[in-house]
Amino acid sequence: MKPAFLLGLALAVPLPGCAQEPSDASLGSALEAYQTGAYETAVEGYRSLARSGADLPLSARGWALSLAATGEYDEAIEALDEVERQGGDVIELSRVRGTVLRRVGRRAEAEARLRAAVDSTASDGELARIELAELLFDSGRRDEAIEIFDGFIDFYNGSNGLDAPHLSAVGRALTVLGTRDPDLFHDAVRAFEEAIEVDPGDPDAKVHLGALFLDKYDSPNAGQLIDAALARNPNHAAGLLAKARRAKFEGSSAAIELTEESLAANPALTEARAFLARLYLELEDPVSAETEARRALETDPSSLEAWTELAAIAHFRGDAPAFASARDEVLSVNPNHSTLYEALAEVAYRTHRYADAVQFAQQAIDIDPISWSAMATLGLNQLRLGQLDTGRETLETAFAGDPFNVWVKNTLDMLDELSVFEQTRTERFVFSMHPDEIGLLSAYASPLAEEAFAAMSARYRYEPPTPISVEIFDRHADFSVRTVGLAGIGALGVSFGSVLAMDSPGARTGGEFNWGSTLWHEISHAFTLGYTEHRVPRWLSEGLAVLDERHARPGWGSDVDPGFLAAFNEDRLPSLERFNYGFVRPQYPGQVQHSYFMASLLCQMIEETRGFDAILALLQAHKEGLETPEAVMRALGTDLESLDGELSDYIRTEYGSAIAALGEAEPDQPPAPGTFPAIMMDGARAAADGRTDEAIETFERAREAFPQYAGPDAPALLLARLYRETGQLDLAATRYREYAALNENHFDARVELADVEAELGNAAGLQSALEGAMWVNPYGPDLHTRLAGSYEETGDWGRSARERSALLALAPTDLAEAHYRLAYAHFRGGDPELARKSVLSALEIAPNYEEALDLLLEIRGRTGDDR
Repeated sequence: MKPAFLLGLALAVPLPGCAQEPSDASLGSALEAYQTGAYETAVEGYRSLARSGADLPLSARGWALSLAATGEYDEAIEALDEVERQGGDVIELSRVRGTVLRRVGRRAEAEARLRAAVDSTASDGELARIELAELLFDSGRRDEAIEIFDGFIDFYNGSNGLDAPHLSAVGRALTVLGTRDPDLFHDAVRAFEEAIEVDPGDPDAKVHLGALFLDKYDSPNAGQLIDAALARNPNHAAGLLAKARRAKFEGSSAAIELTEESLAANPALTEARAFLARLYLELEDPVSAETEARRALETDPSSLEAWTELAAIAHFRGDAPAFASARDEVLSVNPNHSTLYEALAEVAYRTHRYADAVQFAQQAIDIDPISWSAMATLGLNQLRLGQLDTGRETLETAFAGDPFNVWVKNTLDMLDELSVFEQTRTERFVFSMHPDEIGLLSAYASPLAEEAFAAMSARYRYEPPTPISVEIFDRHADFSVRTVGLAGIGALGVSFGSVLAMDSPGARTGGEFNWGSTLWHEISHAFTLGYTEHRVPRWLSEGLAVLDERHARPGWGSDVDPGFLAAFNEDRLPSLERFNYGFVRPQYPGQVQHSYFMASLLCQMIEETRGFDAILALLQAHKEGLETPEAVMRALGTDLESLDGELSDYIRTEYGSAIAALGEAEPDQPPAPGTFPAIMMDGARAAADGRTDEAIETFERAREAFPQYAGPDAPALLLARLYRETGQLDLAATRYREYAALNENHFDARVELADVEAELGNAAGLQSALEGAMWVNPYGPDLHTRLAGSYEETGDWGRSARERSALLALAPTDLAEAHYRLAYAHFRGGDPELARKSVLSALEIAPNYEEALDLLLEIRGRTGDDR
């Protein structure tokens, strides 16, 4: 039976043998300097006291810990040696010595010192006991460690008036025990809160509690506590690292900068070095990652975190001997270190190797069956492989063990929504959609997906495993949870390989995105991921996906914007050596979108200058495990720096005139005369004043200056509307078509173009414009009716049937007529069986529907079928 954990005790009596308050102002001043991060001042104050023999052992402990706070571990040990040589109590200094020895990887010595403090009842023996338990736990001696952690419950219940460090020790013990009993996490929170109440000036308890909240997915509360600790001590290395971890949790680009701040405060903080290595590895920068991991080992050669990162780096590189060596280093320190495999699973997921993530997560669970975080990682990645039933079962087990995991909870809720989805199959795809949308969307998505597969299998000379599962979510929150476990990501689609997920057009505001190009984009990822066995770097996969969009339809794929050209001109775009940083750790608003466009230009340049075989050679090199510099050299015959120069020249050739036309923007100053922004302002004033001819002439000059601009105020669109207003329909149609070939998302422009094409009597143009509009917003019955009618006029009964089917899926008021119209299209298109089914549906609703009865007789006359 779990012992009762009694809280709310009186907090007045100090623990026997442990000094609670400083004995004089000098010790108090040193403590204040230590707690506020003025470590040099703290060292001076504590050292002066210790050397004079005053306030021992507190002054000696403070001296050593102040040195250790900035990574001066050798100096901290020397300080303790000096005090002991002067007659200081070895036992009273054993706990601090053990703490510092543990920091530099001298584990056996650390354990001996910590045991001495515990066994000899030093005044800080309980603090030594929590350090000892954590050391044992990290060394794989979990049963012994758990027994010690359990003892802190009795310690708390049997003590009155614990000080902040001892209350924090209780909280640390309960945090570990909470893995086995989640209720104890609540008790851990209360212990840390009591520690904060006892000593509001001590930032350590706030950092511990913030880390606990973050571990339990409560980022807002974690942030408040961590920020409060750093407000008190801006040089608190562990606090800065906790803030960096929270930034990573939030997907913020500040994670690297904050980790570097932590290392500036304590360059020898191995946890921060290892975390920085992880951040670099997730950016697919194994060189920088390895540098940081090995720097961590310079401080602590036995660092589990550092060796774990080296194992992950070796796996990323496909270096089996290096992987085995790093793995064995970890397991030699802690044979039960399930976190090794959990970390490997996390890195595998972040670098798109989902099958590897499943394998590693299972290995973590084999070592520690109650590693609920590893269980969650396993379940989430099973889902990414399309193993929905198995993944759900795994996640239910994980959530039972850790009911705080909001990612798991959200995912289980999402799976409940997904369970009501209906499926439709094509030769190579299985689509899952909400019942209210599948009838409409599948009519478009199914043929487009098969078209994409055929085009890309010819282009890449490769076919990914089929069937490819495509989940199209009617709510963006569900898609977001399917992707990362949390609502709120900005992406439109994601590819896990042969499992794709994306927003439906109804999941976003109408006209916000092109769902056809999104589907094409994600199918491209299925090809490049499969081709390289999930080793393709992000920049290459994204660049090819956008380029593949451009090959699919005019206007599809990212378009250039003034912000990109300004960033290029100001040298703010990342070098190819650090290309992935722009996707994952953007340094300015819009850099993610700019990175997609830049990557597509690079791939486009390579295809144009070297042929698509060079792209295939680049993919093959990555499949074989080459890193980007080596892959580029082998496939393209150049180095990254030279390729960078080629790309800059290519961009200047393509957009040099536009860059010049944009000019140099000056803050709080109007644009320079003659620049694109100034010309656009002149045109807008002329249009507003009714000077239409002048506005047209001015916007034509703007269009010539920056013809690729595709924004909602693009000259091409403004001109199209002005030409239409003045009755110049041919010119209007030309500019509308031009704009549609630049901007894939503008719904109204396509409808306006369709109107102009209709006035010109251009049925093919009308059909093309409305087809494009359907990939932005397919929910308008009037447009489907109009498009169906146009196809019927031109004798394209197959497409007419598609549009009549779409209208039926939109649940029109007159269902009988909708079924009849569909039946007529099927019949005229040469499919009497489908026609018969549809006309019978019409007659079930309206048995005396004369036109439907006539059509049924005509069908029977043709087929001889009296049904």
